[in-house]
Amino acid sequence: MCAPNPWLNTLMNALVDSVAPDVRAVSAWASRLRQHEGPDAARLALRSLCERHPANTALAALYEWNDPLWWHSFHFGGIRLERRGPQHFDFVWSVVQNREFARRLKQIPVELTPAAVLDTLNQDAISILSERHNIQWVVFRGEVPIGLSMFVNINFRNRTAEQIMGILPGFDVSFLVGDAYCASLLFAFNCLGLNKVQGLIYSNNESIALQQERLGFRREGLLRKAIWDEEHDQYKDLVQIALLREEFVTNRVLQRHIRRQPHDPLLDTLRSVARPPLAPAQG
Repeated sequence: MCAPNPWLNTLMNALVDSVAPDVRAVSAWASRLRQHEGPDAARLALRSLCERHPANTALAALYEWNDPLWWHSFHFGGIRLERRGPQHFDFVWSVVQNREFARRLKQIPVELTPAAVLDTLNQDAISILSERHNIQWVVFRGEVPIGLSMFVNINFRNRTAEQIMGILPGFDVSFLVGDAYCASLLFAFNCLGLNKVQGLIYSNNESIALQQERLGFRREGLLRKAIWDEEHDQYKDLVQIALLREEFVTNRVLQRHIRRQPHDPLLDTLRSVARPPLAPAQG
């Protein structure tokens, strides 16, 4: 964390004195403050703005999206989910170079450069969910990074998201995979308040599809030639799977595992998240 930046304080004073602060300008300022002084500092400063403009619903939403919860690390059983950032560059770059593993994640282009990866990680660290519509973690076992977990294409109105997870070979044993899935799904259904989590699996990866079904996911259909495989120069079919919130809370396998494994209480707390993304509002 960097030393306090006087310029940020000057900007804060100008925003507080504004009759109706522009929420996008405030969001950009909060991101810089969070980068320099941490999530708690940004949250505290935004509280002052909300107290100055209590009728500004967009500021209130921005305050909620700057809750340090979104940057919190979560423990579950034998793993830890740590919000992805520039400090994870070495591991993420090693994943990019591991083409067989990266290909399974479907979110890592072949042509990525180290500079592009670092820029993405910097944006991951400072952006809020309502702006990027995704959240990504590095999965740790102790102090060893063993995989990636993410929710992408988050739709706040429909309360849906696509889940992508990959655990490195050698660590992809059932109990670690189960821990990572349970932690991620608790976050999705409780912290984010989602109603449906979807997944897309290569149609020739039957073992992963069966693993997902054991966790309660259901197959919803086949998407023919839905994704271009650059390395093999051909289109690939995808199987769409999904898990509804009511299925998650009644799934005996998942709920038994959740009850038995120690985990952060924050993952059990059901939150209410605004449906629409941030939008300008009158103050």
